Amino acid sequence: MNKLSLQIGAMLVFLIFSFNSIAGVQAIFNYKQFQIPNKGIYIESYLSFVSSSLKYNVADSEVLQAKLLITQILKKGDEIIDFKKYKVLGPVLIDSVAVDFKDQKRFFLTPGEYEMEITIKDLNNSDPGYLVSRNIISVRPYENGISISDIELIDYFNKTKKKNEFSKSGYDIYPMVSNYLPTEIGKLVYYLELYNSKNREKVLVKHYIETYYGNKLLPNFLKRSVKKLDGVTPILNLFDISKLPTGNYNLVIEVRDSLNKIITSDKVFLQRVNSDMEKKQVLTLEANEQQITYALKPDSIDHYLECLIPIANRMEYKVLIGNKKKLTYDQKERYFLNFWQNRYGVNAIKEWNNYRDLISEVDKQFGTRVKRGYETDMGRVFVKYGKPNDVINKLNEQGTYPYSIWHYYQTNSRSNVIFVFYQSTAASQDFELIHSDMQGEMTNSNWKTLINNRVGGSDTRLDEDERRMK
Repeated sequence: MNKLSLQIGAMLVFLIFSFNSIAGVQAIFNYKQFQIPNKGIYIESYLSFVSSSLKYNVADSEVLQAKLLITQILKKGDEIIDFKKYKVLGPVLIDSVAVDFKDQKRFFLTPGEYEMEITIKDLNNSDPGYLVSRNIISVRPYENGISISDIELIDYFNKTKKKNEFSKSGYDIYPMVSNYLPTEIGKLVYYLELYNSKNREKVLVKHYIETYYGNKLLPNFLKRSVKKLDGVTPILNLFDISKLPTGNYNLVIEVRDSLNKIITSDKVFLQRVNSDMEKKQVLTLEANEQQITYALKPDSIDHYLECLIPIANRMEYKVLIGNKKKLTYDQKERYFLNFWQNRYGVNAIKEWNNYRDLISEVDKQFGTRVKRGYETDMGRVFVKYGKPNDVINKLNEQGTYPYSIWHYYQTNSRSNVIFVFYQSTAASQDFELIHSDMQGEMTNSNWKTLINNRVGGSDTRLDEDERRMK
């Protein structure tokens, strides 16, 4: 595989929060939520500093050491809830080797939404600029009974000798602020807490890694343990991920009762890049065999790529709608194979065959003289979210454009979702999406007015239709 095809097949890098860098300082921010019974909920704010972006001066010191001034302000509306201003010293520079380092602070908060404003100043840098980040912090309430904290990925940990900001449950736990797992990380270590406000009871805790696309559990990355719960039950665990292939995944924690029913659960996104496994896959997979198995045709490769658009993430979307004329057939084929292999692993071919059948069905149902089925709004929604549970078609209502409302009881972890399509002109053969309450889709609170613009005025029958879908 050449350099260009590697770039095209690169996975989406998951950025936690970005900073507006003026001073040249580079840092990553993240946060996790925990609680202390009878004291309250708190968040841990994490900062990871890229040492190569910092200045190391010796004007007032005999050692080379990064010096930062950090300000963290928590607001709720216009009210300042908490405020911390402090200095952070990086590790002493030894033999000109700069080591990245972290900072952690805790804030006790009540449930709700807050704005976290972080300002970072490199005190060794004569440039007056600051690094500023503003982020939304969401604090959820913990329910009575059994609940779970956030899952904290761990860079490394030690037994606590002297209590400090990183101390929890007898250990100094240094967070992995990013969810990116490069080849050199062979073990995935993580920490969480279970909270129990009832009498002590035993639960089954299930840990596993699943594919991000399709949520397929990976049997080689599955653990179970029985826990007798106290008020707070800390859990420190790890998976050997040296053989976890490049791809996007979720680390999932489930807490189950004696009947094996899920009481509570949580998951965290992971992005794995494993060049060692990629080399092994290249040696064991022959492109010609893959071409036969996937039934790819050289004169249809562009169509095969374009029909992936409805299920592509943002980075993949940019590639799929880009200028593919610059790419060779081999590069296009390799991108296509990576697309399915990264999502479904050993089930990739089966999933592609199912998807190809779906695309064929959508073409027949929604295709027009100028568009393939998946290129229409209805076709794209059908491919991405599945068949709607309920459909209301109003094609000949007096005073309105023809329109259709699709209702999904449950899709993509969301419930009670609607999509509204309309036909703005008789010359158009397909229906345009004008409103949905699905996150990431077009939202238009005035969709009823738009539909009624055919003759002006309003039509109370639309309100009846909307009520029916609730």
